[in-house]
Amino acid sequence: MTTNKINLLLIEDDFLIGEKLYNTAKDLQNINKINLSVNLEEAKTRLMLTDYDFIVLDLNLPDGNGIELLKWLKEKKKPVKVFIFSINIELKRICLKNGATAFFDKSQDFDALIDTLKKL
Repeated sequence: MTTNKINLLLIEDDFLIGEKLYNTAKDLQNINKINLSVNLEEAKTRLMLTDYDFIVLDLNLPDGNGIELLKWLKEKKKPVKVFIFSINIELKRICLKNGATAFFDKSQDFDALIDTLKKL
């Protein structure tokens, strides 16, 4: 059985969290390409150059809010699944309404996020 490998974009401005996500995800068997962006502008540039299958998105970024990126993805009709990874759980409903596939609480769901990525 052949499984398709995925392209994954991580969008996280916290160095330690970004590094942990990147180092954990790069060792998954189902990853073809993985990139890390630290702000919305860099993420949008990467999204224009590469077709990603999945995004792990922090909401609080130096140049804006991740919800802006969800709206931008909808506007550009980018067929990508977005997993929100944030401590702002009160924004869960808004994120899901704007196209997020799932929401993971950064304070307690790291392992759940990685388990989800393994199953892709």
